[in-house]
Amino acid sequence: MIVARKKKTVPRLDRENLYTAFGAEPEKSPGFSEELEKDLAHKDIKAILREKSGEEKPLSDREKLKSYPPPQEELDLHGHTGSEAERKTMNFLRQAVALNFSTVRIITGKGLHSNGPAVLPDLVETLLKELQTEKLIFAFAWEKREKHRSGAVVVYLPFP
Repeated sequence: MIVARKKKTVPRLDRENLYTAFGAEPEKSPGFSEELEKDLAHKDIKAILREKSGEEKPLSDREKLKSYPPPQEELDLHGHTGSEAERKTMNFLRQAVALNFSTVRIITGKGLHSNGPAVLPDLVETLLKELQTEKLIFAFAWEKREKHRSGAVVVYLPFP
């Protein structure tokens, strides 16, 4: 006669029984409110509201310049006198603003073919500094980073 034996089964363990089976204490995981409190502890209310509204911090001047396109128009001042160059530069910049250009190039030359030192780079730079303080232009930069090495200056106009 064959006797049917009941198979021994392994008891199913839930989380609490698992810790008990191995002699450990279950870790208490923090609830939602504790996690939220911990996350918001280092933020002030203005930062939270700014994050919630989607407002971004204002861009630095360097970041703004990266968003400008390459020069859209250029003015060549080779062969002009100082007074002519100043007048042409002012007219050119007014027209560029009227046409909603963002970036323009002004070619002054290096003064290699002048009798004496270069006049136009200094004259144009002085004019651009004045216009920048009056907020008529946003910024300007010599193409090779230094005036004496460059023959052109890139002018960034304010966005409309």
